[in-house]
Amino acid sequence: MARPRLLDGFPLFSADRITYEAAARAAISLLAPLLVLLALDRIDLGIYASFAAFTALYGRAEPYRHRWLSVLAAAAGMVAAIVGGMLVQAAGAPLPLFLAGHLAVIAVTTPLSHAMQWIPAGSLFFSFSYLVCAIRPLPDGGSARGLADGILVALAVAAFSWAVAMSGWLLRRIPALRGWMRELPRVPVRGWRAGVAPEVRRTALVAAIGSLAAGWISEVLQIAGHQYWAMVTVVAIFSTPAMTVSFERLIHRVAGTLAGVGMAAAMFGGAPPVLYVVLMITLCSFITEATVGAHYGFALTFITPLAIGAANLGLTSEWELLFVDRARETLIGGAIALGLILAVRWWLSRGAADPAPRG
Repeated sequence: MARPRLLDGFPLFSADRITYEAAARAAISLLAPLLVLLALDRIDLGIYASFAAFTALYGRAEPYRHRWLSVLAAAAGMVAAIVGGMLVQAAGAPLPLFLAGHLAVIAVTTPLSHAMQWIPAGSLFFSFSYLVCAIRPLPDGGSARGLADGILVALAVAAFSWAVAMSGWLLRRIPALRGWMRELPRVPVRGWRAGVAPEVRRTALVAAIGSLAAGWISEVLQIAGHQYWAMVTVVAIFSTPAMTVSFERLIHRVAGTLAGVGMAAAMFGGAPPVLYVVLMITLCSFITEATVGAHYGFALTFITPLAIGAANLGLTSEWELLFVDRARETLIGGAIALGLILAVRWWLSRGAADPAPRG
């Protein structure tokens, strides 16, 4: 029997080279803009850079003749979500407008992600970006200049992330690197029919209903101050049609997030300096991309501090309160998702049990 290698089976060290490429792109797209903003003493704009950097997550393993469009569409969606959230905040974030924007993000990006065959699928990153930007006060005291600065940063970082996502096209033309780089096997089969399929519409509906219910219950209970995290939990669970009837992602999401809250407490407890936070969320970004395909629950241990750190760059030193809020809101969102999964299962089984209509 062959002896196993020392780290065989450990998610971070078991990925292939294409996966490590994707992880490096995600880390570079996040780190470089944040270091620039830190040097300019404008880390108050870091939240918009962090969310625009999500652009680099898309197009993984796609040949570049396909990837350019996947990443461009993701960049457009990400910037639209960020700017939409900022405009809602500029209008005072009235609840009807806030919720309407959230529903619009789900209604557009859920079918778009399936039509484009994006990985990751679903509206999670767009919804998260919108919700946080709609809640967070605008830079520069909410002035028009602050709004414009945030929009410019989002556009610039999205463009930079697109370039990073496409950088492998040049790297694969360097003779010294050709032996290390791998072929890109994933060819997306795009089409609007996939985006408007009944199961995709059901996924969007379940995510919309569940996230609204989670936000409302969080507001009524008043046990945490970041109700949007309960909404994000539901949207994250219902990313694909299969997840509307499966408990696996729910279990991974809740357990992984709670473990991630502990990781975030270890990383960010005691109000660390901003540079340290930037470096830690960059490390978490790399680990997340390197492991999410192998074990979603393990990756969430690092996704959670990434999300907490990115959403609060330069905003607050009350980290301990954030950890408690994130844990409580995750449990609320998980409970709502559990109820919806049971409801969808009941509905589908009821439809299967009904006799076919006659005549």
